[in-house]
Amino acid sequence: MVALIRAILRRAERQWGWIDRAPSVRTYAEPGLRIRWLTRDEADRLLKELPEHLADMARFTLATGLRRANVTGLEWGQVDLSRRVAWIHPDQAKARRAIGVPLNSDAVLVLRRWIGRHDRWVFTYKGNRITQVSTAAWYKGLERAGIEDFRWHDLRHTGPPGTFRKELRSRI
Repeated sequence: MVALIRAILRRAERQWGWIDRAPSVRTYAEPGLRIRWLTRDEADRLLKELPEHLADMARFTLATGLRRANVTGLEWGQVDLSRRVAWIHPDQAKARRAIGVPLNSDAVLVLRRWIGRHDRWVFTYKGNRITQVSTAAWYKGLERAGIEDFRWHDLRHTGPPGTFRKELRSRI
């Protein structure tokens, strides 16, 4: 907001001539961004401690880097296993643009385990679409795995793209 106000004041001075001199507006330091990821060992421990549906969703997230809402809302109509691709519709994407998602071997293996469980939704629990992943089962799995200060979203940040995800394949 402060940057917007400063820009308007500068324009009012330099382009529109409404004021003789734009006042100085102090900016505030931005809070540091929180970035947390798992080590390979932590990922292995976590996946072992989660119930099947959460473990597979976490594996899929690690393999694709998709957001929680894109994983929980993934429909079979958005997946083409023969071409090894999935897609996120613009209305499902944060940036409101369609996303093509290449599926590596890890992601394909996870999806194959879920074929036939539901006609529409990829990931389900007791026949119903999963809408929430930060559940008691998630937090208990983190605790049993000895992992602190970790959120579902942090799965997207785990490992450099390609490196960690390739090595995870051998552990699934």
